[in-house]
Amino acid sequence: MEYSLTPATWFWLLVPMPALVLLSLISLLLHGLRGMRS
Repeated sequence: MEYSLTPATWFWLLVPMPALVLLSLISLLLHGLRGMRS
């Protein structure tokens, strides 16, 4: 059998990772700003 990645597979491989990185960066920035203000 030949294993080939379908477009949907590429989508699920490539989209969640950058999304998680962006979300973690945003949350870090928000918490950092809150910490500085208080």
